[in-house]
Amino acid sequence: MKTTDLIDSAMRKFPHAKQLAVDNFCFSAPKDKAANQANVAMDARLYNWNSDTVAAIKYVLSWEGKL
Repeated sequence: MKTTDLIDSAMRKFPHAKQLAVDNFCFSAPKDKAANQANVAMDARLYNWNSDTVAAIKYVLSWEGKL
């Protein structure tokens, strides 16, 4: 499944997610699972992401095998 399709699905599943944050993070995420876990946590605190935004990002990365 393409990243854009996964993001669309995540946005429907987590309607309060911040679209721009999900797009930016998911399109730039490397294949390094440990780095992605650390970066999601750090960015969530830094940018005050809500729980839907974090969940949407984790949903996409999990489907892509990057988390």
